[in-house]
Amino acid sequence: MNSIAVNSGSSGRIREFLSNRTTLVFIALFAIVLIAGILMPVSVSGSNIKNVLREASILGIVAIGQGIVMLSGGMDISVGNIMFMVIIYGGKFMESSAERFLPVALLCIAAGAAIGFINGIGVSKFRISPIIMTLGTSSILFGAIYIFGGNMVSQAAPKILQKIGKNILLDIVPVTGIIWLVIAAAAIFLLFRTTFGRRIYATGNNFQAAWFAGIKPVRVQVASYMICDALAALAGLLLLGYLGTPTLRFTDIYTMGSISAVVIGGIEFFAGIGNIAGTIAGTLIVRFLFNVLVMMNVPPAGRMIVEGALILAIVSFYNFKSK
Repeated sequence: MNSIAVNSGSSGRIREFLSNRTTLVFIALFAIVLIAGILMPVSVSGSNIKNVLREASILGIVAIGQGIVMLSGGMDISVGNIMFMVIIYGGKFMESSAERFLPVALLCIAAGAAIGFINGIGVSKFRISPIIMTLGTSSILFGAIYIFGGNMVSQAAPKILQKIGKNILLDIVPVTGIIWLVIAAAAIFLLFRTTFGRRIYATGNNFQAAWFAGIKPVRVQVASYMICDALAALAGLLLLGYLGTPTLRFTDIYTMGSISAVVIGGIEFFAGIGNIAGTIAGTLIVRFLFNVLVMMNVPPAGRMIVEGALILAIVSFYNFKSK
């Protein structure tokens, strides 16, 4: 009888482990890389993996902020244009000067946090739809960039920023990848080991119930948006370092990419369910698949179709599993 009980308990724990969303998304990542490696060995070459990690690290920083906002019950589609703003204005104000790098970088991150404060107040205090509020902010930023930033694209990024954006430690891991992992570890600690993290989950799960429980959900959501948009500004700085020069030819793959990474990673819309660990795997899946599709010469429209189909499939699977 005891052996039967032990076997039953072990199988139950295995089933629980395999049904965990984070576990599933890491299994999916392993399967995707394995299949791609068999069908297209060059996709898992050392040089290509380093490129994927560099691209994933910048998207991953944005996705961490997006994940925190979504766990609090919101969404932010202004992150791409916050990055665009930092690339243009940050590059201009740094003027290729190492002395200006740190103060301008801090100013850019503070500007991102200020935009997050505005987004958070609109969503939580005035109860504007997160999509509508952040779409409005995004449109204002986009217009301001092109009206006032048209003559601000000639200055190269400071050498120190380019080293951060381009260098690879020990010829293995990009510097941006180390920054991504440090931020991810801090976010995981914040969400699981602090009172503020528990309040984020409670607010995202039920805004009104959180208020009745004594939590101040407005402050929680505002802080979540500030963290999100500050991280978007940081990602913009890292992207500027990687590009080397500000450019108006900016294709925003980071807004939809961050939402895709968060959803694939198991965080549900407006439900306070999921975690940042899954978002890491989701980010790697998004960037690896994008990289493979580029290598297969799939046009941008085709890549968008694949990304959209993947989001629908993942969300449908999670909903089916929940039911």
